[in-house]
Amino acid sequence: MTHLYNFGISQEDERTEAAALDLQPTDRVLCVASAGDMPLSLLALGAAEVHAVDVDPHQLELTRLKLAAVCALPRQDAARFLGFRPAPPRQRLAWLAAVTTALPAASAAFWRAHRAEVAAGAIWAGRFERYVRRLAPLLLALIGPGRVRAFFAAPTLDEQRRRFDASFGRRRVRALFKLAFHPTVFRRRGMDPRSLSHRDAARSLGDQYFDQLRQMGTATPARENPLFQLMLLGHTLGADVVPAYLSAAGAARVRANRDHLHLHQADLADWLEAAPPDAFDKAHLSNVPDWLDADAFGRVLRLACARARRPARVVWRFIHVDRPVPEDLAGVLSVDGEAGRRLAAQDRFPFYGVVPAVIDEALA
Repeated sequence: MTHLYNFGISQEDERTEAAALDLQPTDRVLCVASAGDMPLSLLALGAAEVHAVDVDPHQLELTRLKLAAVCALPRQDAARFLGFRPAPPRQRLAWLAAVTTALPAASAAFWRAHRAEVAAGAIWAGRFERYVRRLAPLLLALIGPGRVRAFFAAPTLDEQRRRFDASFGRRRVRALFKLAFHPTVFRRRGMDPRSLSHRDAARSLGDQYFDQLRQMGTATPARENPLFQLMLLGHTLGADVVPAYLSAAGAARVRANRDHLHLHQADLADWLEAAPPDAFDKAHLSNVPDWLDADAFGRVLRLACARARRPARVVWRFIHVDRPVPEDLAGVLSVDGEAGRRLAAQDRFPFYGVVPAVIDEALA
């Protein structure tokens, strides 16, 4: 096994989620844990309480490590420790001693057993991140390091667009995407096959991902985009180009409210099934439609409607499958398509469609 978990970094923009959910200081939020960045950032952005659910115990260990790093280290050191910013491996291992004091005993033992991953930056132990890290030098060689530096230094968005199309829009770059993200290759090396099982096989995955890369490189400032910088350069370009929980204000809020983050190892639908009524006010469901068939996704939505304190807000995303709301939830769960398009256009990490919805106060 060459990876500890599927994802070391969230590919979703927490600003978009906070806006879609109209996040308020009294909100209890249900969240898919994944790489841990989203639940921590929603706490940093003002949620009163976050319940983060994931079926993979290792994703939850990564979430605990990120929380402990913010609590045990100055936030700029936490970013370096986790791998968002450069740091010598020996320094990361020295920081690990401090971070493990903020972890439960079992989690501390887990990370001491994975010192190599810590030394390299724990965010780079994900399947997807390891694949991208092998791909990035090829992309840099095709574009040229000088052009990449100039792209990130573009003074205006118009100039950034021009530099993207002149540098990234080359035929050889598109050919690399077609090869690297061919479904056969990507399933084997870069992505859990389950996340691709419901995609439209007639569409080129390489073309799709290149088009989404172009959106990321032309719609919002690249100098403010941590995901773009991480994927291409292997680190962010500044201490403030980080997820919300690693910002100065966000880290302070997470430290003050660390006991308000609750982690649950469970299948999302099973957790919802066992949850009491009025268990949460808002829910971030990540891109579960890409991972589930229509019946399983419908079950998640029905349970979310039954367990939320109404009226409630929900947001989910999709890369491959835009699943409709089941007919029996008409009048209960209302999707705001216009808001979703507006949010997606402003999203810093535009790999996904965004689907904001409201669970009405009274069930039909």
